[in-house]
Amino acid sequence: MKNSKTEAASVSIKNEFYGATAAAIISIPMAIGYGITVFAPLGADFIPQAALIGMNAAVIGGFWAALFGGTPGQISGPQASLTMVLTTVVSLIMADSSFPQGIADKHLTIVFLVSFCVLIGGVTQMLLGLFKMGNLIKYIPHPVLAGFLNGIAILLIWKQLPLLLGLDRSTTLLDVFFDFSLVNAASLLIGLAALCAVFASRAFLKRMPSILFGLLTGVAAYGILLLLTDKARHVAVIGELSFTLPTIGVVTELLYQLPNSFHYERVYDLCGYGVILGMLGSMESLMSSSALENLSDIEVDSNKELIGQGLGNIAASLLGSISSAGSIIRSHANIKAGGRGRLSGVLCSVIMLLCIWTSAPLIGKIPLSIFAGVIISVGLTLFDSSVLRLVKFYRPPFGIQKDIFISFIVHVSVVIITVTISLTTAVLIGIILSTAYFIVKMGMTSIRRQYSGSDITSKKIRNTAQYNCLKNNGEEIQIFELQGPIFFGSADKLARLIESRTREATFCILDMNHVSEIDSTGAVILIRLYKRFVKAGKHLLITHLNDGHSMKDFLTVTGVLSEIAEQHLFHDADEALEWAENRIISELCYIDDRKRYPLPELEVFYNFGDGELDIFKQFLDRKTFKKGDAIISEGQNDRDLLMMTRGLVSITLHLPNSDRKKRLFTFGSGAIIGEMALLDGHPRSADVWADQDSEFYRLTFEGFKKICTDHPQIALKFVSNIALVISQRLRVRSQEIRMLVDK
Repeated sequence: MKNSKTEAASVSIKNEFYGATAAAIISIPMAIGYGITVFAPLGADFIPQAALIGMNAAVIGGFWAALFGGTPGQISGPQASLTMVLTTVVSLIMADSSFPQGIADKHLTIVFLVSFCVLIGGVTQMLLGLFKMGNLIKYIPHPVLAGFLNGIAILLIWKQLPLLLGLDRSTTLLDVFFDFSLVNAASLLIGLAALCAVFASRAFLKRMPSILFGLLTGVAAYGILLLLTDKARHVAVIGELSFTLPTIGVVTELLYQLPNSFHYERVYDLCGYGVILGMLGSMESLMSSSALENLSDIEVDSNKELIGQGLGNIAASLLGSISSAGSIIRSHANIKAGGRGRLSGVLCSVIMLLCIWTSAPLIGKIPLSIFAGVIISVGLTLFDSSVLRLVKFYRPPFGIQKDIFISFIVHVSVVIITVTISLTTAVLIGIILSTAYFIVKMGMTSIRRQYSGSDITSKKIRNTAQYNCLKNNGEEIQIFELQGPIFFGSADKLARLIESRTREATFCILDMNHVSEIDSTGAVILIRLYKRFVKAGKHLLITHLNDGHSMKDFLTVTGVLSEIAEQHLFHDADEALEWAENRIISELCYIDDRKRYPLPELEVFYNFGDGELDIFKQFLDRKTFKKGDAIISEGQNDRDLLMMTRGLVSITLHLPNSDRKKRLFTFGSGAIIGEMALLDGHPRSADVWADQDSEFYRLTFEGFKKICTDHPQIALKFVSNIALVISQRLRVRSQEIRMLVDK
């Protein structure tokens, strides 16, 4: 058993090492490329230090993030989005006339200011993790995020083009447009070889890391060109690169620059960019964590991951490095090669440290265009193709078409602002546009469904005359199922819409069951709407504002419930609908819903002659029940049929795994009860309770059998009338289902 455990541990460590090695091979060229990109404005002399800074970020940030993060197998390092933020910071500092010009080591001060941004970003990430906001960071609208990534991809590729083309610092891309001879053909060829090799590897050599294959192909192309032409000797390389281990001395030297550096007037801008770094780094890391969770079925702690990433960036900033974040590309390589735990992330940093320590002079001889080709491949991969899908599916129906158009506008706006103005402005404007559209859209969709009393009736079962009355006058009742929040962005428009749709109606029912919340503006407008209905002699009925409802206390405090008459507040929409139906039946059709029905007027005796009724009377007896009495109990085996001549009863059903009951239907005078048990012989399926004092004719099953035997023609007519009653009920419910499904 002991040997088995030792062997398993050995295999696990071996897999972690394999995964770390695969991730390190990919990370080294990416880290160097991103470091060079960030500090490109500082000139060619700073390229070796920039490459080393990029490597330090991957080593230091990756080590601490792996040690304290919440995603086993996650590999961290410099990322495209973070790189472009820091590139903007460096360009901003270089272009600012208020930047102190007399500083002895200007480059060191710029590194310090960049590190300050990284520090703010790390603190932001830690705060997000400590305050359990690991999931909230995911709620940035997709069009904003996609547009931001596409803008960054464009900037990233644009920044690499001078290196790919081998241009001097004094030569611009616009100059190349007019004079292509300024391009170093050897540099371009080497970079394109690396770029094409990356994509060829992804298509044909899936077991080999594509970035490694691109790097090796670029180096091979460089070697071949050195043999073939002297022009290759003029290709720009990283330069003399010597490894120096970051120490606290760097921090001391940076802090020495503090008094001069903080004369920089845009320090608040630096803090803003630092927060952006923290937010972007958090999103990058959590997206990578989510991908790893799906890929390897690992458990991810989002908040712990943010704390780990924050610690990594704080440590990197104190040693003068750029930002890092969890990387899907690096982490996928690690998982694919066998890495599953924190050890692989720690080992990846150690392997990169050893590589730069032992091979710095060799790395310094690699052409810059190779790194440009590799980074361009990352930029091309970074593009979010959702904008193309938006254009492809831009067609009716109009509602979808409008949503697609708005998403497209937000997406393109963020891309343009990212490229032409600034990253922070792009994110801010994108979120404002998305939020504004969300508010407008929420204001447009407060009505979930609308139907009338002709479409759907209450659960009170009525006779044919009453149903016909409701069918003819059902448009007097308009029911609005509301949804979502009723707030300042939607309340006024909702009120005007309801008023316009109820001009010809007398009863308006607001079903609030799906309303999530209501603000003070919505409360005021609700009162205004109610008063207008009262003034017009109409009824506004409101449902689901029961004890325990989240909005009831708020509406009480704002005075809504004191303004609305209690008789207009109902437990649910069915009760409100029944109340309105009763008013229509009594006031518009002059049918007394409480009258006592004589035997000939009961629907089951429709078209019966006097002689036939006399035969039936022999088998009927009278039954009376007081309010609250149980008339039928669920599970009983009797098969008697009850014909109600006066009263009101409710059919209730026991809810499974609960002591509660649910009302299914209410029956009024003239209804029949128990016809299912009479015909099929099964036990009673529900309880029947008297809501009022009620009177019945009862036909026992023995009496029914006697009629069937002695008077089959009369029995057939009786059963046919029962079938008509059941058919009418089914038609009413079918119409209700059709309305609820179609809308």
